[in-house]
Amino acid sequence: MTWKMFLDDERFPDVLYDDFESVDWVIVRSFQDAKWHVLNRGLPRFISFDHDLGSHTWTGMDFAKWFCDYVMDNDLSLEGFDFHVHSQNPVGAENIKSYMTQFLKDY
Repeated sequence: MTWKMFLDDERFPDVLYDDFESVDWVIVRSFQDAKWHVLNRGLPRFISFDHDLGSHTWTGMDFAKWFCDYVMDNDLSLEGFDFHVHSQNPVGAENIKSYMTQFLKDY
């Protein structure tokens, strides 16, 4: 886990994170991009979630569920992992935050 994922269809992490230049951010614009990066790069050490991903069918919540299932199905360690939800959709943001928080607590 050496990289950070920024899942958002429009924004960039430099708007939200002071350490943008000092870390290995990967910007992904869709559920499929996020999934591809996890499958090909391994688990990120940090994910910043947006909920609404523009015209894409899948949401940030869909990716959160896929991510947790992937971790469980492959018995992967999340030691040192953290996340943030930066979505402007208050309901979607709370859903992702609650889901991820509960998963990390139980896993």
